[in-house]
Amino acid sequence: MVALAPSGSHPINRERVKILLIIDHFGTGGAQRQLVELACGLKRRGHAVHVFVYFPEHGFFRPRLDADCIPVHEYRKGKGFSFGVIRELVSLFSTGDFDVVISFLNSPNIYAELATLVARRARLVVSERTSRLDDKSLVSALLRRALHRVANHVVVNSRTHCEWLNGLWWLKGRVSCIYNGVDVSSFDRRCPVPESGRELRLLAVGRVGPEKNVINLVAALARFQEQFGYAPSVNWVGPRDASRTGRRYCTQAEKLLASLPEVQRRWQWLGVRSDVAELLAEHHALIHPSLYEGLPNVVCEALAAGMPVLASRVCDHPLLVTEGARGFLFDPNDASSIAESMWKLTELSKESWMSYSRNARKYAEENLGVERMVAAYENLCTSLLQTQRASARGHAEG
Repeated sequence: MVALAPSGSHPINRERVKILLIIDHFGTGGAQRQLVELACGLKRRGHAVHVFVYFPEHGFFRPRLDADCIPVHEYRKGKGFSFGVIRELVSLFSTGDFDVVISFLNSPNIYAELATLVARRARLVVSERTSRLDDKSLVSALLRRALHRVANHVVVNSRTHCEWLNGLWWLKGRVSCIYNGVDVSSFDRRCPVPESGRELRLLAVGRVGPEKNVINLVAALARFQEQFGYAPSVNWVGPRDASRTGRRYCTQAEKLLASLPEVQRRWQWLGVRSDVAELLAEHHALIHPSLYEGLPNVVCEALAAGMPVLASRVCDHPLLVTEGARGFLFDPNDASSIAESMWKLTELSKESWMSYSRNARKYAEENLGVERMVAAYENLCTSLLQTQRASARGHAEG
């Protein structure tokens, strides 16, 4: 596993590297945000950075790249698998003279790996941004990860997934964990403390769909209401899942809320927002009930804001939150467990609340800074190039 580089550190014998980053689009997803942060961070460190996308019409994060004058190569892909994407990447690999190519997400990884089979010119790093629990088909997941043999290295953003991937014999020793990065300094250190449990304002952020577990959160609020005579307020930020399954799930969530008027009165859908930092400062705690994760940006952001976090006991959440230090954990499949975590939060004294807040901010400063993430990728790129050159010298001498 590649260790997370200290914030602001630079590799020994630092050199300018030409890097191509590949992703599907610049929409509002967590992976898209992290890739843009990485591109801008590598550019700040003096590297030549280019980006390739095949759904350029989704441009939420595109202005960041334009402001930093980072070239973007576009291809407009239609529905389904596209040989056109592979053709464009082969052309870029052959003519772009890139030292390292880094792709994020499953489909971009596949396109990058297939293009590499045709035109291997650069070191290829692929990055999985979620958990194996997100695998919809065991067969397709196995085939997808078998294709990782084409890549020189695999990066993931959670330690639990890193350990699991390293257990696959063909990937052993070629997988690293690099945590997401956030600009900790951009988050307000102020952590509002509720005057009472009745005043507790919770923020939830994520796409409204089955994996984010909205229905069990609503059920937990109903349990809380039934037991204590009131429920905390919840504001949910994020787009609706537009898939057939997602639309059906959203309808079920709305029907459940409509059947619980006291809970519905305290619930608000905020939709897609670009002011999450400001919203965090207006709420008392984050609640994140997802069934599985890679490493959720919003949990990292809440910790940076010095905010206690209520999170499902899955994947790396226990490492991020730490029960009784920066928040509380719960079983995402058990509404009573979710409700209990909210009750524990309301029982905190002001002194304990502020201690949780300090712990959260300290953890973010030490582990989640964006420069730490960028430095880790920079060190990985340099290491791959040094290994390539050492291998070339060995062949030449042989």
